[in-house]
Amino acid sequence: MAEHSIAVKKFTLGQIIEGVKNRDNKVLGFIYKEIFPAVRYYVISNGGNQDDAKDVFQESIIIAYKQISENSIDIQTSFDAYLYGMARLIWLKILRNRKIHEKNIPGIIESESNDNPAEKIIDDELEIRLFRKHFLKLGEECREVLKMTFDNMPYEKIARKMGYKSEKIVRNKKYKCKETLIKMIKEDPDYKEFKKG
Repeated sequence: MAEHSIAVKKFTLGQIIEGVKNRDNKVLGFIYKEIFPAVRYYVISNGGNQDDAKDVFQESIIIAYKQISENSIDIQTSFDAYLYGMARLIWLKILRNRKIHEKNIPGIIESESNDNPAEKIIDDELEIRLFRKHFLKLGEECREVLKMTFDNMPYEKIARKMGYKSEKIVRNKKYKCKETLIKMIKEDPDYKEFKKG
């Protein structure tokens, strides 16, 4: 978020909360103008498009409105950070549900157990972003084999489809491709920086 910092300064936090609660067009328009570009950048950078970004932003506003109406909103820093964080979590959920192979991402990197739910969410989000980035760098054969194994396709069927002589070749290929992917992820500066923190 450092590259696209957001600053909602025209309205106080109280005015923004009241504006969202009362569906004030001036406040909502200002929130859209100030915060949507960062949400759009995040969504598009992580496999989405303009329409996805609009949907995510709208869903974030709906959740904010509901929490404000129920007096259950908990803003620790600023409204922009709250809404941006909400949008990130919504997009994470969409990514998990959109493609079946992404449901297998949590746990693809062997990591320490994490009892903190917030940190676990961040861990999962980082893994999804890094997974997508490095998965696309794999050779076409590796991508195809991993996609089929993530879809729980029987090894026998994969062997036939890929022209391999036996299921053992599929297992070996899967192992090597997954090891290559994990190695690429773990060597990524973003992953190393995150683990240092």
